[in-house]
Amino acid sequence: ASAARISDGQPVYSQKVMSLGTNSEIPDLDRSKDVTLAVLEGVGTLTVCDRTVTLTPGVFVFVPAGIPRSLKVQTTLNLLLIDCEPDPDMSESAWLMNFQL
Repeated sequence: ASAARISDGQPVYSQKVMSLGTNSEIPDLDRSKDVTLAVLEGVGTLTVCDRTVTLTPGVFVFVPAGIPRSLKVQTTLNLLLIDCEPDPDMSESAWLMNFQL
């Protein structure tokens, strides 16, 4: 499933519920957009520059555009992926939150 919000004819953000299979990987997630991942089920790792974050249910990660990122899946991984065009006036760094589900 996916959805996009439209503003002045341009998508502001898109959101997708994704299911990635065991041992799959995305070696280079799109760096041109800000990306937010919310893990629903499963286990994987997200590498942001030289830091690796374990993805488990309840983990919520934001990575701004321009920062290298890759995703590896250990077990089937279900997540909500939200991407949007970067705001050139904001200088943000990646951040992580972990919610207990």
